Amino acid sequence: MHAGHFHISNTAIKALQLKQIWWLVSTQNPLKSKFQKKTVIKRLEKIKEINKNYKTFPMTLELKHKTFYSYDIIYKLKKRFPNVNFFWIIGADNLLILHKWNNWKKIFYMCPIVVFDRPNYFYKSINSKAAKYFFHNRVNLGTLKNVKKYDLPKWAFVKIKLDYNASSDIRKKESI
Repeated sequence: MHAGHFHISNTAIKALQLKQIWWLVSTQNPLKSKFQKKTVIKRLEKIKEINKNYKTFPMTLELKHKTFYSYDIIYKLKKRFPNVNFFWIIGADNLLILHKWNNWKKIFYMCPIVVFDRPNYFYKSINSKAAKYFFHNRVNLGTLKNVKKYDLPKWAFVKIKLDYNASSDIRKKESI
């Protein structure tokens, strides 16, 4: 995590009037071959140490539920908390490769998706397979806070002041 993640969280909390944000610290990116589970606990501890927002809760649900897939986590959360209005918040780098994710189209029908711009990803991500597939379902951020289950799929792209320190670079520097 880096300052950009905190800025994104604060922006999402204000714009969507969220009570909480759950940061899901990934155990293993299924699109990467390197096994990352060894470092997830250290990463979680570091994030908790630097997190100053009382509405932001870092956690490792993937580790707890023994899955690597976002679809599985969203499905379990929606089942466990049927009356909660969840939003899936991702970076533009993830929108670019979202079509490679397990059940990626179904994720759009499970909860509104908020995509935050990342350095050097705007044009690539906005022209990605997922963005093009759901082009007519894109709305502005303000519209998303009132989206109901029957209105899905809906997603928004948010341009913000960009932080050019990638979280993977931070992890390399900190040897986590």
